This record gives sequence, structure tokens and C-alpha cells, in this order.
Amino acid sequence: MSESTRSVIVIGGGLAGLSAAVRLAEAGRVVTLVEATRAGGGRARSFHDATLDREVDNGQHLMMGCYRETLAFLRAIDSTDGIYFQKNLEVTMVKPGGKRLHLQCPALPAPLHLATGLLAMRGLGLLDKAAALRAGLMLRGEVQRPDDNETCDSWLRRLGQTPTLRNAFWDPLIWGTLNDDPLVSSAAMFTAVLDRAFLTSRDASRLGVPKVPLSRLYVEQSLAYLRARGCELRLGESVRALEVVNSRVTGVTLKSGDTLAADVVVSSVPPQAFLDMLPGTLPSHPVYQDIARLRPSPIVNLWFSVDRAPFEDPFIGLVAGPLHWMFNRSRIEGEVGGEVMMNCTISAARSCVDDPPETLQALLQSELQRYFPAAGPQGPKIKRFKVIKEKRATISHAAGTYHCRPEVTGPVRGLYMAGDWVRTGLPATIESAVQSGHDAAKAILTSERN
Repeated sequence: MSESTRSVIVIGGGLAGLSAAVRLAEAGRVVTLVEATRAGGGRARSFHDATLDREVDNGQHLMMGCYRETLAFLRAIDSTDGIYFQKNLEVTMVKPGGKRLHLQCPALPAPLHLATGLLAMRGLGLLDKAAALRAGLMLRGEVQRPDDNETCDSWLRRLGQTPTLRNAFWDPLIWGTLNDDPLVSSAAMFTAVLDRAFLTSRDASRLGVPKVPLSRLYVEQSLAYLRARGCELRLGESVRALEVVNSRVTGVTLKSGDTLAADVVVSSVPPQAFLDMLPGTLPSHPVYQDIARLRPSPIVNLWFSVDRAPFEDPFIGLVAGPLHWMFNRSRIEGEVGGEVMMNCTISAARSCVDDPPETLQALLQSELQRYFPAAGPQGPKIKRFKVIKEKRATISHAAGTYHCRPEVTGPVRGLYMAGDWVRTGLPATIESAVQSGHDAAKAILTSERN
């Protein structure tokens, strides 16, 4: 079989699997995509919800200008117009009682734009601004010698960051990018984000929000791209086991009992699902035992509608509270009139992921009242409400766990791993997922040339 017609099986139709499949199809490989659901999208998908009477994402996602692999993927499938990007980094943080802190970075080269924005941030005192300057001066050296055993909390203390500055900037950024508590999350993973976002270019730090549902942004476009290139899409079919002979993959067995033969397989499913597909004694291999040590971190998303939005920004951060980020989906999607659709995220939501909807709605209502008192004594009144829980939204980025994440290649020849949880040098984000897919595709194409 010639290189240009060699087939590859890709397991999983989320960001990692689709980005790998698109990159391989672009290089002329015949791809068979096996996806357990009929819609695809993995942990970043959208669906129609009857309660809200609209298509919603399973979770709200922020992107950054430094997401170069994600943007390359979206360009390949002609879908970059589905994201709203800021011109320059700008974030509003709201404190209990309604007082606002506004970060607006000017059009200056990186990292001067961030330092200037923090120094000009209203609501920060002289000690806070001095701490921001100290962190800015030390940042380049810090990202060059990351220590995965140091927590974000310890790192921020070492850099002399004040409680006010942490509440207004550092801690919300950690919760949002690492989906974990600063007290336990890895400083090395956080400085990896800071390196890409704030030390390369001004545009890299801009925040972006999908303007369309996630499945429309990348799933539908990817599947159309693959179909147009003769790839086989086996949607609604699950893989029961990987077939491995003499430490080489030979194909997969589906839960239906069908066997698909291939000497190259990319698995892009979550860690436990991947381990469950390993046959025989393979789960006892040290690489796979490390994967078993990875722990999940949940996210709870609260979708709700109100008569009038409590803020005009596309999104805001909430300082020092149980809710972390709030999004005005109606404004982001360009809707005018009628109820305003909102979304609120609770990162690393271990304390409330098992709470019933009525408890979470009561929490949301009390927090709306606390942060937006100008809306009245009860705060903005919730009209429609929906809870979406992702109990295994990402892996935990607890300090000292990065070594458990595998490379895209492992002990089984021809078997490649992809997903936001593999060793990309980044936390488990959209960018990490897409980068892993591209890394797996590159490794496959490189091995065929050698």
C-alpha cells in the first residue's frame, strides 16, 4: 500500500480526534473516524435543550490569540469567522457589592502591554501595582525554569503578589485556564500559559469567545471536510478494545463485534476510556499506570435567562466568590430583544458537582444579588435555568502530576494518543487538545517517511 493511501483509524470525534483526522486527510491519508455518539464533539459540543429552547454548549469556552494550533485547525476547515476576538486584552472583574476592576491593555508590544494595563488598573493600590511590576520583571525568568512541584499559590507568594491583585487578576486566570484551585494547581502549567499568552505578542493575549454553538464551529465543518476527502465516518459506534499483536496495534474491535484492521490507530478518548480499551496485561505497563494516576476535575455550567442583563460586557469575572466567569450569550451571538441568555461557569466544582439543580439555582440567585445590587433587592430575576455538569471536564493539574501525562507515542507501535491530557506542555484546554491531534498526525507522517 502506498503512503498516499495508507489508512488510519481515529477513535473519538472531539477536538483532538477531529484535528488529527483533518491533518491526516490533508496529507492524503484515508481516515476512518470511529465516534461513539452520532453528533461528535466530545467534551466541547453543543445540543438543543428543550428547557432553554435553544442550542447550547455543554460548557462555555474562552480562547486566546495564542491558540495557534486551534486557529490553524479552524482555518483548515474554513471556520475562523465563528469566533469573536478582542482587539486588545480587556477584562472586567466585579467585586461583591458591584464595584468593578477594569483591566485594559494598550496597543503596546508584549509584555509591556500587560504591565501597563495592570499599572493603570482602577481599584488597585500602590502596593498592588508594585507587586504587578515585580511579577512582570521576573516573569520571563520564571517561565524558563518551571517547577511542576510548586503550586500556583506558593509561586504567587514567592513573587510577592498581594491579595487584591490575586483576587482581581491572578486567581481568576488560574481557575479559568487550569480548572483547579491555586492552592493545589501546578505553577509550571500556569507559567506555560503566561509564556504563550503574554510574552510573545500583544495579539496572543486577546480573549476570544465562540459566536456560534461549538458543534457548528468545528464538528460539522470537520465532518464535511473528511467526507469530501473520502474518509469513512462511523458515527454512533464504540470501540470495545484495541487489537495488539507483539506490541504492535493491528486494529480495533467495535462493541458490535466488528473488527477494523489498521496498522495505525489514534486514540483521542479520555484517559479512563483509553485504558479500558487496552487488552491483556498492557494496563500494567508503567506508561499506562501513570495515566491511571491522572484525576479528573469537574466543571458546572449554569445556563439561565433574565429580562435584562446585569452587565453590558460580553463576559466578566466574579472576584472572590464560588462562581468564576459569567457570559452574556445573547450579546456574543448578536441577539437583540427578548430574554437575555446568560452562562456562568464554576471551575473545579468538586464542592457542588453533586448538588441538585434547585440548590445551584438558589446559589446563582444569591450571587446575582450580591454582585449586582443595582438590579434590585433580589438581583436579576432568573426566568429559565439549566445545569450542565461535566464531572470529568479536564484532568486535574495538581502540582507534581505532569509526568503522568504521556507522549503521543507509547509502548505499542502504531498506537498514538491524543487529547488535552497528553503531554503537550499546556494545561487541558482547547489548544492542548488540538495540539495533541496535530502532534499525533505529525508523528504518524514522520514515521512513514523514515
